[in-house]
Amino acid sequence: MPPPSNSSGRPRVLLFDIGGVCVVSPFQAILDYETSRGIPPGWINHSISASSSNGSWQRLERGEILLDRTFFEQFKRDLSDEKRWRIYYAKHFAQVRGEKLSDAAEEATYQVPGVPEIDAEWLYWEMMRVARAPEPFMYPALKRLRVSADQSEGKLIVAALSNTSIFPPGHPYHDESTPDGKQYKELRGLFDVFISSAHVGMRKPDEDIYKYAIVRLHEFVKTKYGGQGVRAEDITFLDDIGTNLRTAKRLGMQTIKVQLGRADKAVEELERVTGLELSEKRAKL
Repeated sequence: MPPPSNSSGRPRVLLFDIGGVCVVSPFQAILDYETSRGIPPGWINHSISASSSNGSWQRLERGEILLDRTFFEQFKRDLSDEKRWRIYYAKHFAQVRGEKLSDAAEEATYQVPGVPEIDAEWLYWEMMRVARAPEPFMYPALKRLRVSADQSEGKLIVAALSNTSIFPPGHPYHDESTPDGKQYKELRGLFDVFISSAHVGMRKPDEDIYKYAIVRLHEFVKTKYGGQGVRAEDITFLDDIGTNLRTAKRLGMQTIKVQLGRADKAVEELERVTGLELSEKRAKL
């Protein structure tokens, strides 16, 4: 028999981003890199996002290009765009000086330093290395959610929707005999449905991957448990990036923001919306 509908107001599906939510944020590696090299904080993230849909990072996460030497060359070019740097530096200069952007922009025209030299390949792999570590608050909560989901007979579904890249064949991160490989296998095993941007050819925050995720989740529930399946309103989505959350909300999902370094607050919110004890502290009470 299909499980009864969820009339409690609690989410039927918890949909997780991975980096910065379930594992340590790669943004921390970026911030550490900028700090150690005296680069204005936020420049690298700004450069990536300002590349829009045609940037090397965006194309990698849609699986349109390979993670190889050509990608790293293109990524370095994106991080070295002089026009983009001048615009960003003027905003940074205004913030530091406490001036209007128009006033700072004129002065920055004559004082802007050269575009920061960035080792794009080293930075990428450092981001991936940092993001292998489980998030210390969310990951234990996720494992407890998996247990609850297994006991719920379909009333709770745990899924993932993540912007990803595909590592080259034979890369150590694929090797399940290594600690990294074992950790990744365990992570994937916590989800009923795992949607990887690079494998499906779409990425957040574009609406198409969210709509795809809703269909995948609906199909999973209908196939395994029957009943009416799920809709966007049945899903609560967790992410660390505001633009990703806004798309989810626009399509009807509930959302939880995971702040950098404060995943414990998101776990508290998960406890509130699910009625479950998920934190280490509460679980020991």
